[in-house]
Amino acid sequence: MVESTPTKFRAIIVGAGPVGLYLAHALCRANIDYVVLEQHDTVLRYQGAGVLLYPQTLRLLDQIGLYEKAEKDFIINHTHTDLLTGNGRVIKSTPLWSILAERHAYPMAGLSRGQLIALLYENLPEKETRVKAGAAVLDVKVHEKGVKVHLKDGRTEEGSILIGVDGVYSKTRQIMQQLAQTPPDTWPMTATYQGLYGCFHSCHGFEPGTFYQSRGSGIVSQIMVGADRGHFAILRPIPPTAGLKRYTTEDRDRLAEELSNISVGPGVRFQDMWELTVKETAAMVNQEEGYCDKWYHERVVLAGDAVHKATSVTGLGVNTGINSAAVLANELYRTLKSEPDPGTGAIEDAFARYQQIRDNEASRLHAVGRKQIRGVTWETWADWFFDRFVNPWIGVDRVVEIIGKLIKRGQILEYVPFKDRKVQVPWNHSPTAQVIRDPLS
Repeated sequence: MVESTPTKFRAIIVGAGPVGLYLAHALCRANIDYVVLEQHDTVLRYQGAGVLLYPQTLRLLDQIGLYEKAEKDFIINHTHTDLLTGNGRVIKSTPLWSILAERHAYPMAGLSRGQLIALLYENLPEKETRVKAGAAVLDVKVHEKGVKVHLKDGRTEEGSILIGVDGVYSKTRQIMQQLAQTPPDTWPMTATYQGLYGCFHSCHGFEPGTFYQSRGSGIVSQIMVGADRGHFAILRPIPPTAGLKRYTTEDRDRLAEELSNISVGPGVRFQDMWELTVKETAAMVNQEEGYCDKWYHERVVLAGDAVHKATSVTGLGVNTGINSAAVLANELYRTLKSEPDPGTGAIEDAFARYQQIRDNEASRLHAVGRKQIRGVTWETWADWFFDRFVNPWIGVDRVVEIIGKLIKRGQILEYVPFKDRKVQVPWNHSPTAQVIRDPLS
């Protein structure tokens, strides 16, 4: 049983994406009062890219009772296959994902972003009153005892803290940086790649359970294939640009035509897959990169894409955000347990610990993401040489070791009792709360 924290304290979460909704679950489990504000008119939005959930993130879902409910939507990845966009020749294929699943007791699971949002939202207690759609933030006032959020429709919300998980063009981040008068970030949010993504019905040439990555000069495609459906994302570099750019359906279809002849699987060209794509799920977007130096100021704090963003090529964005949300929840729970009505100083201390715990890993993954996208799109001759002639000879055991170190560092909600699955590689973090066992069982 989780020890209660005071109901006087209230968190305002801005953004009902996967990270914001997971954080809502985490605060609910800590008995911390909260509300989630979503600027769109609906929380359930099914257009979106596929996401790849790593074992450490599935463990966090398992801890709050959602893993088994999510399994029906999973595309389980077993094999990783690299090939060339030009001719479809396979340059490397390994059972990478199966080995990781065996070592860490959870698979590498794919599903759509919309399915993940639906899972988190539909299983959130009191969601009808806790999550408010059509609630776009206009301004925020911070005072000695809390925050007051002014919405575009004239409403206001008051709370003790404000948590911005409202994406790469975060309004919360803009307001926080204005309040803090911080210098420019080392890596400001800038779009350097452009993507096309969607969901398709599986077609001839794809092997279910295989993650295909097709590489070439200036382009990379990634595909997760299940028994009856798949998700794809194709990225290419663009001139660096700041600010939100929206593309039309016509823009999307023109890009699809440009990509029609690239190989996305052995004997499969993009045009074959595009014919089977559910067009309502397909979108053309810019993919930003950026990293904030300061994650908090006074009673405002950031998480997820609002604070660090890389392209989707590593598949780590939502995983990094959810693991950070768990750390933030832990620090809030610990603070409120020792100080029921914390002042701004105590809150800032909690936020500082949160950034200190997550900064090293998040910045490292951001750097890895920047390097990875440039490597697989052959930005330089050295990238081309390494990818074509060195990478095929790197053994799967070495890759498992590198990814395994990341997985084992996965976070956990310290205050939620949880019995871990039996694993070959022990986790670095375990709950401090103990599972209460029935003496008659």
